[in-house]
Amino acid sequence: MDRDIIISAVQKAKKGIGQYVEIMDLLGRVDVSKSPEFQKKFNAFYRIRQRPATWYECYYSFLQESKNAVPSFNQTIEYFNVSLGRYEPSFSSKLVATLNPNKPIWDIYIIENTGHKAPAYTDKHKIKLAKEIYASIEGWYENFIKSNIGKLYVQVFDDIVPEHNKITTLKKIDFILWQIRH
Repeated sequence: MDRDIIISAVQKAKKGIGQYVEIMDLLGRVDVSKSPEFQKKFNAFYRIRQRPATWYECYYSFLQESKNAVPSFNQTIEYFNVSLGRYEPSFSSKLVATLNPNKPIWDIYIIENTGHKAPAYTDKHKIKLAKEIYASIEGWYENFIKSNIGKLYVQVFDDIVPEHNKITTLKKIDFILWQIRH
């Protein structure tokens, strides 16, 4: 990948990087289940909108309760399936990655850029498949971080972003992948 494309991706991600640093700072200082400020910032950053009040209450309560014992992606996707009756791979991953920034998120751009394909929402085995795909994405990151291109992503990010020391290697790569559209 061309260095200029990476630079451009980091430049485009700057607003989001600032939002992310604010979210992560607030995470440790507030009860996220009761903080409108945290929820507003989180919803804006991850583009969570038009959910029923019960969804937000369940999501932020689980996020708060999980601060001390970070659940896995598998536990989280199961929790939302049971608690809300919903298939939530993307928002499950975002909760897990917020609590453990060394975990990847699941979104359309990460799925595409890591060579994966999300199961159809109508697939009766979608939760099982999502767990397998997420594990594969984790493996992809493990390998990519060690690669020369992965190291270049991180170097460019660190050169451009002053608060780079507040962001994990995996999250730096996430920010770049979010901006690279196929």
